[in-house]
Amino acid sequence: MIQVLIVDDDKLVRKGLASAMPWKEFGMEVAGEANNGENALKFMEECKIDLLITDLSMPVMSGIELMRIVRQRYPQVQIVVLTLHQDFEYVQEALRLGAIDYIAKVQLEREQFEEVLSRIKTLMGQKDSQAKAAAETDEAWTDELFVLYALQSQQDEAIPPANAMEAESGIWYWSGGLPEGYTPEPSNYALVCFRNMLDIDRKTTLQLLRNYRKSDLFYDYDPAVAYQSIDAAELLQKERGESSVSMDQIKSKWLSADWIYEDAAYEAMLQELKHDKMPPIRLARIFFSLSDEWNRLYQQILPEPIHIEDFFSSWFHFEAWLRGVRDSIREANTKPQFSKEIQTSIVKAMNLAQQNITEPIPAADIAQMVSMSSSYFSQCFKQYVGQTYTDYVRDIRMERAKTYLRTTTKTIQWIAEQIGYSDEKYFSRLFREQVGVLPSEFRQMAEN
Repeated sequence: MIQVLIVDDDKLVRKGLASAMPWKEFGMEVAGEANNGENALKFMEECKIDLLITDLSMPVMSGIELMRIVRQRYPQVQIVVLTLHQDFEYVQEALRLGAIDYIAKVQLEREQFEEVLSRIKTLMGQKDSQAKAAAETDEAWTDELFVLYALQSQQDEAIPPANAMEAESGIWYWSGGLPEGYTPEPSNYALVCFRNMLDIDRKTTLQLLRNYRKSDLFYDYDPAVAYQSIDAAELLQKERGESSVSMDQIKSKWLSADWIYEDAAYEAMLQELKHDKMPPIRLARIFFSLSDEWNRLYQQILPEPIHIEDFFSSWFHFEAWLRGVRDSIREANTKPQFSKEIQTSIVKAMNLAQQNITEPIPAADIAQMVSMSSSYFSQCFKQYVGQTYTDYVRDIRMERAKTYLRTTTKTIQWIAEQIGYSDEKYFSRLFREQVGVLPSEFRQMAEN
């Protein structure tokens, strides 16, 4: 008998389904009930379940959360969702997570019970047949395997081909070529054809598909290409080493002005970054940090701060964002009266000032460091930035002090030392002249 677990926070719905449905006629019996996802999982730890019927909107743990966990712990369990008409978006997510069907509560009439259970049993049989077919092909596949990847977790339903199987959430695979006219939305999904699959067993294949999504897919995806063609044998042999470039090395390059004004330098740095193929999460972490640095560096000239997105689905997505950042800095930073060399020198001076805030560099010294005479540097800096170098350094020191006051509990003396002032009282006086309140008062205002 097919063992069924019914999960719904409405007791009347649970009892009604358990007592009214003709379970035995379809080889099923209700093994238990639960009023939320957590209790359902506790039940499943004690009893073997074949079919889970769950509501989507429940307290403590929703049906969607329950499905995700069941998919990991009990992949053999089939799932059907209970829903209201207004739960359409949740139904889409449930189907993506592997639900075989859904039951609309408002349509649960006695005369439809047999039709509902018949449909569920048929779908369960189809899923079991797919699983057996997959097991029988454990030794080898056809030469080509097509794989559909969801680029983000929340997407419109992909509707993979009817013969597709799910490797895990967001990965579907099938053999036998592409159905005629099959074109998933390229901005949301990536289609990949893995070649030379004949001698690769099913377990290795599934691991290959998952590993490809973790890194290579991010760099290979191109929405202009119908599908990527990948040699599976070569991919398995390729060793993924650690990135040879440190975070500090990358940040140092991208904090320079070269990538902003020199097209060749920008393209070279971009290709170097892509060639390194660091894990996408590390790439995002580095550029989250860089965006903060750029905002500090260019805050006087940018009309609005640089915003970095929470998630980059692909290199294509990341590169589009980076080009946008470059364009906005160039547009705000370009002064027709200055040559590119002068603009690069001024930006380099601003960067050096930011990096040496604990021990500020005098104007004469920084002019020498950027290969300009002291007087010409002072003249160009004021025209370019809109304030003297001395005022610029003072302002960035005070902005850094504000950040420390807002985000740390360090003493005023410690903060003064971090921005190059050894005397706390002198720092407090300067801070009040610039900001209008004492550092301690500013911190209190920030806390409130």
